[in-house]
Parts: sequence; structure tokens; C-alpha cells
Amino acid sequence: MRIYHKKTEVMMFYENPSQRTTRFPSTFHITTRFPLSQPPRTLPLKEPLTFKHLCLTLDPYLTMETTTKHTCLKINAAHQTVATVAHSLRFDSSATARGIRSSPYVLFRIWQPCDLGFATKNLRYVVTNVQIDVVERTLIHSLQRTLHCFSSPHITMIELGIPLLILQQALQLAALHFRWKNLRKWLRK
Repeated sequence: MRIYHKKTEVMMFYENPSQRTTRFPSTFHITTRFPLSQPPRTLPLKEPLTFKHLCLTLDPYLTMETTTKHTCLKINAAHQTVATVAHSLRFDSSATARGIRSSPYVLFRIWQPCDLGFATKNLRYVVTNVQIDVVERTLIHSLQRTLHCFSSPHITMIELGIPLLILQQALQLAALHFRWKNLRKWLRK
């Protein structure tokens, strides 16, 4: 087995500055033992500021600020894709089909899988309601720009059948709790 030490990263979670200074050794490293004919070498490992695990960006204190920022960036990038498709539908089609292809319903159906999926993907990991509000504001802004409708955002979401993200988070947490509870029952048998 060969470990490439320049790509290997180690992160300590919930480590305060006093614990970090008393940690021995101060950095993590790998000691090589092979080949046996050469003396062992110590190779340092990187300690990143953020860590990506299963498409979830984690920071050392698990405040999920980086996850919130990453989600907002993904929503904005998805909106750029939706805007490009909407522009193409609006201006690259014939005059008779232009109204049908660029209707608000069609634009909403294009927006929904692109942007809404990123907004609801990691909601169960978000810690505070402020972070949920930031993601929801970004999502609403994306929807308003897509539909060119800048009325009250919550009314628009209710009319289109999009539940509030705080309710989506509660649903995800309840489903997670239900799965965990059933798994525990199954493991006891």
C-alpha cells in the first residue's frame, strides 16, 4: 500500500486553541517503514481549514457556515444554467412557439430540479435558523429572477407549492430519526 502524503488530509473537530497548542505532535505525520533497507522517514500531513466529506463541506467547529455558503454558491450556479436555458428558449425558437416555451410554468419546471435540489440536499445538517434563512433568501432570489416576478416571495412559493425550508428541514430530521429508530430495533433482534 502506498499513501500519497501530499493529498492526505487530517482534520480535528471541536478543537479549541488551547488544545491545539498542547497537542503533541503539533502536526500529523506518516512514518514510512518500507523499504526496510532505508531508515524511516516522517512525512507531514496537511490540516485544511475545511473538509469535504460526501459532498458536505465541514469546518473544524461544525458550525456549517461553509456548507451554507457552498449551498448558496451551488444555487447561484444552477440559476445561471436555468437563465441560459430560458434565454435560449425565449430567443432561439420560432415566434409562434416562443410564448409556449418561455411560459412561467415551463421556466418553473426547469428551475425546480436545478435549484431546489441544491437547497434541500443538506438541510438536515444546517444548525441555525439564520443559515436556513440565508439559503431560502438565495433560493427565492433565484426563483424571482427566473420567473421575472418580484412580488412577495412567500406568496410566490405558496402559489407554486414550494414548502418553507424550515419545514423541509423538520421533515428530513423526522425521516432521519424514524430510520435510526427502526434500525436500532432491527439491530436488537
